Amino acid sequence: MAEIGCRGVFFFSITTLMKNHTHRGRFPTSSLESPPLKPQNLTPMSRFSIIIVSLNGKHRLDLPLGRLFATKTPPHEVIVVDNGSTDGTSDHIRSQWPQVKLIRSPRNLGFAGGNNLGISEATGEVLVLLNDDTEPEPGWLEALEEAFYRNPRLGIGGCQLIYPGDGGRVQHLGGIVHLNGLTDHIGWGGEAIGDHPPVIPGDYVTGAAMAIRREVMMEIGLLDPGFWPIYFEEVDYCFRARRRGWESATVTASKVIHHESQTTGRMSRGFLEKYHRNRVRFLLKNRSLMQWPATIRAELRWLVANRPWNDLVPCAKAWAWAPVHVLDLALAARREEPRRRKIP
Repeated sequence: MAEIGCRGVFFFSITTLMKNHTHRGRFPTSSLESPPLKPQNLTPMSRFSIIIVSLNGKHRLDLPLGRLFATKTPPHEVIVVDNGSTDGTSDHIRSQWPQVKLIRSPRNLGFAGGNNLGISEATGEVLVLLNDDTEPEPGWLEALEEAFYRNPRLGIGGCQLIYPGDGGRVQHLGGIVHLNGLTDHIGWGGEAIGDHPPVIPGDYVTGAAMAIRREVMMEIGLLDPGFWPIYFEEVDYCFRARRRGWESATVTASKVIHHESQTTGRMSRGFLEKYHRNRVRFLLKNRSLMQWPATIRAELRWLVANRPWNDLVPCAKAWAWAPVHVLDLALAARREEPRRRKIP
């Protein structure tokens, strides 16, 4: 998954974003190569492809797969990407879930790279990225289908993510991004809501359960695997889509239980280092030069006002990575420029 809501992380941003390096046919991949997306003109809207990327998730996958295939109208196709697992995930899928399309990567490509592998083989009109630690509730896919049908400009639809347990507390109803890139989840910790309002706009939706219209992918390309191994790839993707006029919103009637951070550990040192490193990369990629003074002031205000001691070392390491990110983004843009000039 891309970004996980942090209790101590605050939010909101209005951004003017730098030009997105995309073009037709071949897709930008930053520091890692990913296969091109196959164009499709498919109807009806019910052709959904579910893509689940799993790293050593042998004992987690049965839950989401069981939920998916127990519905009255299963999705058009279900793809599992074994993202370099060493626990026998691929063998388990082959033996227990033969109806699943399995893609095996010999190494961990990260969240974006693993999903890009699945996207390249998907045939649906809407592609749903789903974590391997989720439990889709009955009717979740039908709710997404109706939302996409009712609003042709809805390019990215998220789900109402709920914590496990009897409390039914909200984990995510959409995301908001602060001026310095810090994020939080709308509705975090509150009671789960019904289907009113039917959609909740936000700066982004989390990649734990994220539906993307194929036209969006054909227009802006694949996820950026430069956000390796995880976090902020879906934030970046929603910003790219919005620059092209697409909307992103959470569909409240589409409910999914999420056992978050099964592989990274919520609020651990490892989580904070990955989160802040990719937060800085997101800022470097999406902030204009004129926005940087305000961005730096917002970062300093957050550090002084909140004194997030657990974040200090990860933040320092993240900003130390900034020159590497700048070089990576510059090289990616340079690689894309000759191809753009060849497009009529």
